[in-house]
Amino acid sequence: MTSEEQDDAYLLASNFNAAEHVNQFLKTIRSGEEGRRLQNYRASLQTKNNTASEAIKDVVFDHYRQFIETSKEISHLEREIYQLSSLLSEQKNLIENLMEMNGQEKRSSGSTSTQSGGNIAHHSTQTLLQKMDGVASFLNTLKENDRILLQNEMLLLDSETMEPVHPIYLVLFTDTLLIGHPTSGGKYRFHLSSTHSFDNLAVVNVKRAMSDLVLQLLIFPEQIYIKCENGRVKKEWFDGIEHAKRTKEQENSLVRQATIRAKRKSIAKGNGQQFPSRGRAHDNISMISEEGYGQQDKSPEGNVTALEDTQWLKDLINELQDVISHRHMEQAVEMILEWKSCDCKDPAINAKFASLEQTVVKMLSEEIRRPRALHGGAKAVLSRPLNLLKNLDRETYAVDLYLKRRSSALRAAARELTVSEEPLSYVRQASKLFVNEIVEVADEFKNQPKCYCLVLQWCSGELSLLLSLVRRNVIEVAPTMAVCVRTWCILLTQCDKLTVIGLDLSFEVHRLLAPALKTALTTNFTNIIESMRLRISEERWKPYNMETESNLNRYLEEMSDMGLAIDWAVSSTTSSRFYINVSQSGCHFARVSVSLCKDLALLKSSHLRNLCDSFVRMLWEEYLSHLASAPTSNIHTCTCQFIIAQVLPLCEETYDPSTSLLNDLLSSKFTQFMQYRNEESQFEEEQEEIANV
Repeated sequence: MTSEEQDDAYLLASNFNAAEHVNQFLKTIRSGEEGRRLQNYRASLQTKNNTASEAIKDVVFDHYRQFIETSKEISHLEREIYQLSSLLSEQKNLIENLMEMNGQEKRSSGSTSTQSGGNIAHHSTQTLLQKMDGVASFLNTLKENDRILLQNEMLLLDSETMEPVHPIYLVLFTDTLLIGHPTSGGKYRFHLSSTHSFDNLAVVNVKRAMSDLVLQLLIFPEQIYIKCENGRVKKEWFDGIEHAKRTKEQENSLVRQATIRAKRKSIAKGNGQQFPSRGRAHDNISMISEEGYGQQDKSPEGNVTALEDTQWLKDLINELQDVISHRHMEQAVEMILEWKSCDCKDPAINAKFASLEQTVVKMLSEEIRRPRALHGGAKAVLSRPLNLLKNLDRETYAVDLYLKRRSSALRAAARELTVSEEPLSYVRQASKLFVNEIVEVADEFKNQPKCYCLVLQWCSGELSLLLSLVRRNVIEVAPTMAVCVRTWCILLTQCDKLTVIGLDLSFEVHRLLAPALKTALTTNFTNIIESMRLRISEERWKPYNMETESNLNRYLEEMSDMGLAIDWAVSSTTSSRFYINVSQSGCHFARVSVSLCKDLALLKSSHLRNLCDSFVRMLWEEYLSHLASAPTSNIHTCTCQFIIAQVLPLCEETYDPSTSLLNDLLSSKFTQFMQYRNEESQFEEEQEEIANV
């Protein structure tokens, strides 16, 4: 094992002590080299850390495809396990049914399915007749479609102690439940005790620790508890009663609808009009209302028709209540529109319909408020509840509900964004989140002109929230000048997406963010001016000592990247070969001024242009005044030549080439430096010759 591997193993040990390790490391270092050696050691550890991170990423990427394939295989296996479980459950139920079958149930394999069904029904009836006394009279009154769905022997339990009382026999027909109690003796084990229709019957699944096989039958006004033989029987009876009740309610609903339609048709025919079908345009219904019902008050026949119409509306109320209970909102809205088409004078009926209309509106509103309403976007909402509320003259209310739901979801997503050490990353994520949401909503409602004013107001509000978050989390936490400027540019770039779809909300950015941005820019510029004044106060007009050759080369490369050539100012003597014949404040000013002009150039198209001009003018006026008041020397001359001939033209070109802000300042207040501007052209020619060589 190499020494490097031993060091790595020691760092990964569980008993590793950082303070002790640093002390041991410092003992082997000569005095005066501690800082440099620690920096080198820290750089080596950082390199190892980066290498390990890259290795981990490579391992993750290499195994990512295997992970996806394994997940797909697991999903496939889970689906097959579920299918196998369902198949085994069906096989178990089939085996239990076969075990309960009697020898009389066996039929030849060649009988048809219809004959088999008839034989099973006949066998069920025979079994019932053999076990229960007094049931024959009931069977004689059955309708043609009535049949036995389930029949089982169970235990009746005491409602308080849940102890067994005696066995009972339950028989479930298509619309009736029979209960048989045991007989004291004789041919039959049970006798018919009571019959119950589904109108007064409900079943409850009792879930208790010691009573997992118990069902509760609510038989108005009483209730009984029964214990089933096993879980399969309990499930069959619970599902069987619920299914039979739903089937019966559907049949009753169809009968009521047919009755109401027939009455409505008879009323329309009595007035000489043709009855319009449900779902037809509202104008046809209004035509019947205006032409048919408008003449009812002028004759006795009209009074009779009004009474029939009142009775029809009363029946319609019952039908509407049933439709609402089953959440058939389309039918409910159609019935409410039919009521509105009738000029009903009965206040009680109108009040009842108004109450039911409020119930429908509330149910549709809850459907819009649900989280799943956002999964399909506004298109999914528009397809059902919004259209229904629109038919009820509540389109704006529905859109407002949907937009509030979108706002809640958007705020929840915004709270998940974290403000890291990179504030621009937060600005990009937040602006992208909000702007994409605004674009999506605006695109969804572009074909709804009546609601677009409300949508526009919502878009403006959400953009204001975005600007508030950016102001609170970025602008007001003392960021740098570059962060402030680039935040502004990111927001305006995102607003351009809104302008493309016709939503020019850039004025909101100027209105809400510009004051805070102006304050932040002023604070940053004040810090820059104070720093520059501090360096000016420490100015000694000596060459800038770079100390080492690497520092000198690094600075020359930095100046070259900025577009400045300062090689000519490097000292040519051997003793001072690391010196630059430019003052330290001049070198610092070159960095600051170019960086400031580059940042403020991004704001030149906004209404902060005057503020940016004042910053640039104040910065240059401050330093030019310092140059003008300094004593003349070789360093002063080189500094003036560097600042006036190179830095000033570069700043002016970077900030705004179309204006001559700095040239005007030079020619109006600092004419003594114009000679260096004349040397600029000579310097450019020399640079071109050097480049050609």
